[in-house]
Amino acid sequence: MELDDLKNTWNNLNNQVTLNQNFNIKQFDKMNKLKFQSSLNKILLPEIIGTIVCVGFAIYIGYHFEKLDTITYQIIGIVTILLLLILSVISLMSILPLYKVADLNKSYSETLMDFATKKISFRKLQKLNLLLSYLLLVAVILLSTRLFGRNEITDSKYFFVFTFSFAFSFFLIFTKWVIKNYKKSIRKTEDLLKELTA
Repeated sequence: MELDDLKNTWNNLNNQVTLNQNFNIKQFDKMNKLKFQSSLNKILLPEIIGTIVCVGFAIYIGYHFEKLDTITYQIIGIVTILLLLILSVISLMSILPLYKVADLNKSYSETLMDFATKKISFRKLQKLNLLLSYLLLVAVILLSTRLFGRNEITDSKYFFVFTFSFAFSFFLIFTKWVIKNYKKSIRKTEDLLKELTA
């Protein structure tokens, strides 16, 4: 008799957990999908803007390719175009999978595990993006002397010293700020998912 009661209690608990999970999934779908996406939009929108700028600049370099008057500058131009396009693809590849985390057919433990996996992938791709961005910065500074015209300033021996110093200092501060904001947005999104599992 006690064994039957225990079995019934266990079955009731299982049913209740299943109902709770279904309720939480519906609750997530209706009430928190916007919060989830708005948290990720703080990353997606800058990445889309960055992608548009990269593609636009790649087109600009291609359109003004005749200004690259030596083989060295032409190689730098081709490398720059490739870097701009690769950075665009990496940006979108890093953020878009995070949007697919809220799959209603998965349990919340699977959803959290999936999010954690995609978060690690996002960080790896962003680190790769960052390394390629430093290479791109060097290439753009070198190309600027040809694309925007040669003059006394760009032909000066101090031009590269000043430009590289300023550009790298600015870029270092900017990337630290971006990484900090991205981490904050990812943390908010993850906290939202964890709240829903409680």
